[in-house]
Amino acid sequence: MAILPRSWAVIIANVLTPLAVLVFSSGFFPYKPLIPGLARFEDGGNYTATPKAFDKVIFMVIDALRSDFVYSNNSGFLFTQSLIRSGAALPFTAYASSPTVTMPRLKAITTGSKPSFLDVILNIAESDTSSTLAYQDTWLAQLKANGGQLVMYGDDTWLKLFPGMFERADGTTSFFVSDFIEVDNNVTRHVSTELSRDDWSAFIMHYLGLDHIGHKAGPQSPYMTTKQQEMDSIVANIYTSMEQQQHLQSTLFVLCGDHGMNDAGNHGGSSVGETSPALLFISPKFQALDILRQSPTDSHSDFQYYRTVEQTDITPTLAGLLGLPIPLNSLGVFIPELLDLWETRSQRIDVLLSNSRQILRKMNEMFPNRSFDINSMDIACDSGPLVGVDLALCAWFRVNILLQNSGGADKNDLYPELESALFVFLKQAQEVISSAASDYDLRNLLLGLAITSFVVLLPLPTIYTLLCKSGCAGAFFALCLLGYGGMMFASSYVEEEQQFWNWMFTAWVFCLHVRSSILPRCSMPSQERNTRFYRLYDLCYSNFGALALLLSHRVLRRWNQTGQKFATDPDIARTFFPSHRLILWFLVILTYANTCRHLLAHRLSKLWQLCCVTMALSAFFLKLSYVASDSPELLPEALLVLWKRGFDGGSTVLFTRLVVVGIMFLIPLSMCIRNIPQLREMRVVPSTVFHDALTLFLVTQSRATNIPIFLILRAHANILATMNLSALELAITSLIAQYMTFFAFGGSNSIATVDLSNAYNGIGTYNVVLVGILTFISNWAGPIWWVSAAQVLRLNQARHERESHMAVLTFHMAATLLSVMAACTILRSHLFIWTVFSPKYLYAMAWAILNHLAVNLLGEVLHLISSKLANHSAVELL
Repeated sequence: MAILPRSWAVIIANVLTPLAVLVFSSGFFPYKPLIPGLARFEDGGNYTATPKAFDKVIFMVIDALRSDFVYSNNSGFLFTQSLIRSGAALPFTAYASSPTVTMPRLKAITTGSKPSFLDVILNIAESDTSSTLAYQDTWLAQLKANGGQLVMYGDDTWLKLFPGMFERADGTTSFFVSDFIEVDNNVTRHVSTELSRDDWSAFIMHYLGLDHIGHKAGPQSPYMTTKQQEMDSIVANIYTSMEQQQHLQSTLFVLCGDHGMNDAGNHGGSSVGETSPALLFISPKFQALDILRQSPTDSHSDFQYYRTVEQTDITPTLAGLLGLPIPLNSLGVFIPELLDLWETRSQRIDVLLSNSRQILRKMNEMFPNRSFDINSMDIACDSGPLVGVDLALCAWFRVNILLQNSGGADKNDLYPELESALFVFLKQAQEVISSAASDYDLRNLLLGLAITSFVVLLPLPTIYTLLCKSGCAGAFFALCLLGYGGMMFASSYVEEEQQFWNWMFTAWVFCLHVRSSILPRCSMPSQERNTRFYRLYDLCYSNFGALALLLSHRVLRRWNQTGQKFATDPDIARTFFPSHRLILWFLVILTYANTCRHLLAHRLSKLWQLCCVTMALSAFFLKLSYVASDSPELLPEALLVLWKRGFDGGSTVLFTRLVVVGIMFLIPLSMCIRNIPQLREMRVVPSTVFHDALTLFLVTQSRATNIPIFLILRAHANILATMNLSALELAITSLIAQYMTFFAFGGSNSIATVDLSNAYNGIGTYNVVLVGILTFISNWAGPIWWVSAAQVLRLNQARHERESHMAVLTFHMAATLLSVMAACTILRSHLFIWTVFSPKYLYAMAWAILNHLAVNLLGEVLHLISSKLANHSAVELL
């Protein structure tokens, strides 16, 4: 059976969409060119080997260790703060540039370079090996090349990045965010053994529990302080061993976070909380430097404690302290506070010169048309203000002048000035290289745009005919697309996209109200039209339906504050519900009861009713179990006691699987019961059963604070069902509602708002496919619900109306995708290309590939099947 046989243009357009996305992405996310090989001291990048300050390094990464978790008055790192006060720990805030996810941050820490934005995607696919650093220059590779042995315990991202690098290792998956305890205990159980051994040069640990708590319950979770105290006890154990054990006397202990987290506990974006992890260099040797600081302390600006350094600065600093060549692709600058470990100024100058020549070589690679030979410089450094490469060239010219003058007998007078000039050059060179545009493949960008433009043109004739016949609705649809396309070229509008869809929903409801006030409403059987109930029903919806839509939408707008400008403002989910828990759980219970009522409304049999009630209760207690485990602060005491009595200690994974299978079983059960001879006269449409079962699953797959939203969505669908909408109006309503609810549930165009709290429901071990599917479902629960609801509203559509619906959805998908691609191409040198436009393109990919192709098209197939079944049932009844 052919699906939509007359819509070949729409079918071809949907087939070409993945190709367009793939081609454009290959041009937009290329791997940056890297200098191959390992640095050596005899190379031009590193002239001399300065005596090393340490023999070994203990490198402890605490995932999502935001700066205030260590330095503030509310911190659980009390022993670490005592080390800061005694001078044994040098504290910093490390700036972690976007994207703030683990893999690219580890690349920055180990190579000193800025990773590709494509690593955001590779970070999710744990089985991926294309992002390996096995053939890149890192401080780990330098240690290995100099005969050192490395051991690692914790996040298995290290094993993927450095295959075969470690003598001993025990990896744990970084994506199983439901685990707060075992994932860290698996690291800690190796600490004492490794501290007693003398055969390693680098001991790496990567703890994940604190990050998992953030994802599940946020930075204010009651688990957070306990986890900080646990990590602080490990720091105390390591530092005590460094003081007492002879083979650890010359060991550097580095404690850092790979990134921070925002107020919701997520990361991936560029907010100040996500880009501000803590960084500490710890050793008893530092007490001789007499650098004493107050701890705890207040931040001098948001999450900025002490001095802020670049995260890439860790690489040259470690290389210098361990007596290693600086990795070839490093953009980092040696941290000045650690220079005092060398007694003579000449040794400090040698460290900075090695760093300068290495970064100068990197500049030569990136700017091959510019000469850094001072004898051939054609820039007048005193002629006026300089920017970019010219500023760095003149800074290097100044260094060379001082180096030539330092050849005299008394060098001590020139050393301070030379040291200052070297830091000026290093900082300017770092800024120039970091801000240089990515190496885009413009040919693939244009080819991807061309294919997407062709996808837009394929359904255009159908859309043009449909819009010309649709009057106000057609004009609204065209203006909506034009407004969205123009908005994509402004970074602030991209960040606040939810405002656009909120205004579109309000305007569309107004248009529908005007139109439904003029045209007749949906008809009802004549025997019901004159009843008092119907007259009251019709009066309420005709006069107050649109008002109810607008008022309830106003509530949705304040449910989850998202975007950038208003993200920290009070809202219902994060501000109202935690302080009004009884109201929250009354609405949650009401949502489950309402969903169960809709399932029971089919009245198939006693068995059906028993199954529906059982599944609704099981789903509710499952959600109760997850909330009690992850966010007990949201539960009233009575419900918490109920959970502990009935479910504490049970297998939540098994229970989840049984509930999901039970919900899925409702659909074939309804079809089987419908075929029982005694019940064949009941016309139960399969798509409505599917919609109600899907609602139960989506409710359970959503955050507890978002569950009551489904009550509002039900009310919206009921009101819209009375408006007798045309095919185009239903398509426009579905599209606007999908986008509006995505943001109402807390979504945004920032990677940091990707919610992983329900991505592991029913999963015992990490599985990239299942986790990916559950992540998408939990983040797109609102749009998925509206796709299904639109199918129910369209049950009586003719075939040509269904074809028009898919043409509208396909054209909208292609047009919005084209506008995002065009913005990314034209603004590829924009300051916010990696913090705003690139994340937006990733979301556009998700809307096009996952939401449109996988959900909308799949929903259309199910709609066709249910229509066939309904028609077949009607024929049998006749």
